[in-house]
Amino acid sequence: MTLPRTDLDVLLSHLVGDRLDLDAGTLARHLPLLDEVVATTANGSALISELGTYAEPTFTGEAFGVRADAVTLRLSRPAVAAVVATRADDERREPAALWLFDGDGAAVHRTHLLSPDAPLVTEVMRLAPRVDDPPVAPTAVPDELDHLGLLDALTDGGGRVPDGLVPAAPPCDVARAVDLLCLLCEHGVPAGLAVPNGGCLQVGTGSVDHVETGDVVGVVSGAVQFAFAPGGIEAVRPVRTHGPHGPMTTVLLTGPDGRCPALIGQFGLPSTDVVTAWERMVRDVLLHPIR
Repeated sequence: MTLPRTDLDVLLSHLVGDRLDLDAGTLARHLPLLDEVVATTANGSALISELGTYAEPTFTGEAFGVRADAVTLRLSRPAVAAVVATRADDERREPAALWLFDGDGAAVHRTHLLSPDAPLVTEVMRLAPRVDDPPVAPTAVPDELDHLGLLDALTDGGGRVPDGLVPAAPPCDVARAVDLLCLLCEHGVPAGLAVPNGGCLQVGTGSVDHVETGDVVGVVSGAVQFAFAPGGIEAVRPVRTHGPHGPMTTVLLTGPDGRCPALIGQFGLPSTDVVTAWERMVRDVLLHPIR
């Protein structure tokens, strides 16, 4: 009997690469040193990619700062089970890259390395002493999640939607999410776009510059590109959590398996004016909130 090969097996069979013996904390401290990258998180139904420099990633349970001018990652420590640096392959037109894998060998995040200094940084990462991560205690889920708790639950659960969320409006068709993105683009209201995958959540924030509709919905927001397949989205679920300025709506795009491959909302510390404009647009497009 032949066991199915993991993403990690497939990668190492096709590209020349080295596995780096890195703990999650050391990885997080070194990612900003890579300078310019194209960082991508994809889960089969949605994708987010950004050209830029990493902010130092944060881990679930910690504070979550979101920078509009940097690649922002939220990580679950157990998800960083393997880190692989692959060399450039000119024949395949593959640039040098860094890949993150979970304990099952599934790829959760990748970044293409564009800076001429990146090989030196990966060599430093290779030589960095490993510091074992502290044991991760199970996180108690409160009866009602706040905004950060929702993001952490989606990160830790690989996109699994937690129970007990408060609906902000009835579930609706994916076309309403497209309408919302188009309205954000038309009025220049900043918003956050996020994609979870296996213990990694990548977030991009800023004004929506362009929305392309069709079999794949594509969004451009500054250096961020965000895309999802409407055919893989069964419902759009607006939910209400407590944010930095009070109750705030986050729009979850959910698939047939009940998981959330993508979400749209306000992340970090948006201004009250931005949150007010966002809530007004959500009400206008996704029907009236449930009281």
